[in-house]
Amino acid sequence: MVLILAIRYPPIKEKVVVRLNEITPKGRVAIIIFVVIPFLLLIVGAVVLLPPLYQPFAIRSIFIITVCLFPATMYYLFISTRKYSLLGEFVTNLNRLGLLSRRRLLQHSEDAETNLEPEAARQCRVDTYLQKFQGIYGPLHEKLISQTKEKIDQINEETEEKDYSPHEKGTPEVFTPETTIPVVFATILIALGWLLILPPWQGPSQAQQWKDVFTPEQTPVNFAFLGAYFFSIQMLSRRYARRDLRASAYVSVSLRIILAVIGIWAVGALWAAEEALPSTGFVQLTVIGFIIGVFPQTAWQLVQASTKKVAGIFIYSFKTPLPLQDIDGLTVWNEARLEEEDIENIPNMATADLVDLMLTTRISPDRIIDWVDQAILYVHLGHEDGKELRKKLRSYGIRTASSLIEVYRRSEFHSDRGTSERILPNEDPGKIPSLIDAISTNPNMELILEWRGIPKQFETTK
Repeated sequence: MVLILAIRYPPIKEKVVVRLNEITPKGRVAIIIFVVIPFLLLIVGAVVLLPPLYQPFAIRSIFIITVCLFPATMYYLFISTRKYSLLGEFVTNLNRLGLLSRRRLLQHSEDAETNLEPEAARQCRVDTYLQKFQGIYGPLHEKLISQTKEKIDQINEETEEKDYSPHEKGTPEVFTPETTIPVVFATILIALGWLLILPPWQGPSQAQQWKDVFTPEQTPVNFAFLGAYFFSIQMLSRRYARRDLRASAYVSVSLRIILAVIGIWAVGALWAAEEALPSTGFVQLTVIGFIIGVFPQTAWQLVQASTKKVAGIFIYSFKTPLPLQDIDGLTVWNEARLEEEDIENIPNMATADLVDLMLTTRISPDRIIDWVDQAILYVHLGHEDGKELRKKLRSYGIRTASSLIEVYRRSEFHSDRGTSERILPNEDPGKIPSLIDAISTNPNMELILEWRGIPKQFETTK
């Protein structure tokens, strides 16, 4: 305590801060490995020095503190190690989409210059992109912004990545109440859940305490929380590795925990109403609680089925005709992440903002382009016969809208345009050209073609 008060004394605090800043990165790593970690291990090992009656309680407490702080610690590490090279990567993606140069207008004239947007409009667009970046990752250094704009103006040159050390700028610009409140709220819910699962208690004997020190209280609500924590901790770890760990992720964690608890309450009430709890029913309900925690939508499916069975009431289903899971390469983690961006089905994906997706999700840009490209084709093929038509197109190696456009364009050079127009069985040969014309009206199609280096449709008809 005396040491802490001494460090808080302004003159001493100043000297300590100066000394810490003088330590090299390698020195900090050495301090953590050879000082901090051994110190923490000593604290854990000191449990054996406690009276036997309190040893299991101490072990449980250490475990609970660790699992509660782990998600928040990942957020701190993400913020403190964030690199400004993300800006360089973002600008490079914008350039590849063709969004840093003057865009072509809809009207056409003989003068090529009048077909392009005004320079002032282009600069306004670029400023908007930079503002979006700062809104997500925090304010940027003025010097970095000016240098980035200079590089953007020299669009033919490769954008360089600038690295301004976080130690020069500090982290207060990012650690604001708006970003920390979701983390704190999620940590509180996690702590409450673990306290219910591993409550501080003292058994009848020391042997019994050590045996059950990590045995959870087996109730449906507790296992619903465990399911939510099981999914959330993996989701946070994946987003940390992808450099996409932001405060909104912790809002999703809190929402999943709350929905899991409410969902298992509702399912438990329905099972009680049906008197469907035999001797093994409680165990089944506990397992279902874990499943609901991992996939909260399962609760609605169970409620829907039970209500229809008992009361014959039809309840609206959340199932969509074109679910995201039909897109190649999408995992359950990707679906959960895209739901945060209000993309819940294939039509949403087809009209998603590519710039926002690349900036906010930190998913591979090529992967995003491929998903949106697939979604555009799926939407225009329709829901009823879409699966059969997609299957037929895949037999020709066509799985995206851009690949359909490119195959049709190249058929002219191969002198087999008629064959390409008859690749869909039992369909009018004129369907392929009209399908391509309809696909070309999608606002994302021009950006996708630019990204893939495929000539625009109006250029191929010259």
